[in-house]
Amino acid sequence: MKIFIDSSVLIVFESGRRQELLELLSTSNNDLYINSIVLSEYIYRLLVILAEKSPMSVAESGKIGETLNKHETKLLLSRFEYINIPKLAMLQSIDFMKNYNLLPNDALILATCKIENISVLDSYDSDFTKACLKEGIKLIAKVEDF
Repeated sequence: MKIFIDSSVLIVFESGRRQELLELLSTSNNDLYINSIVLSEYIYRLLVILAEKSPMSVAESGKIGETLNKHETKLLLSRFEYINIPKLAMLQSIDFMKNYNLLPNDALILATCKIENISVLDSYDSDFTKACLKEGIKLIAKVEDF
């Protein structure tokens, strides 16, 4: 089964909470995907977790490298397959924003899942609830959903 992992799951995992779902998915026989949006959101928020200050403050202090060296970031990311955002997703995301009141990144994630036939989205973001239901994508937010 193809499962798209949203940045909310990675961020909550890194904060030390609700780790069981990602651990279960990582040890299952499923294909786990992320895209550039998830990567960017995850790394941005990871800087906050590691440095305990804003990413801009970390950048201004010249300590992005030092901050990321505190963490095995590549180890977690190596669990996932990377999927490009299809060109059609850029167009379809506008409709998803209009139809489901989604923000741009969430709309691009949903459109990518839809176009790439990814039938499961793992996210703690409740904005996806209505959209996934209407678009036939199973939303999982806890172990029991899987």
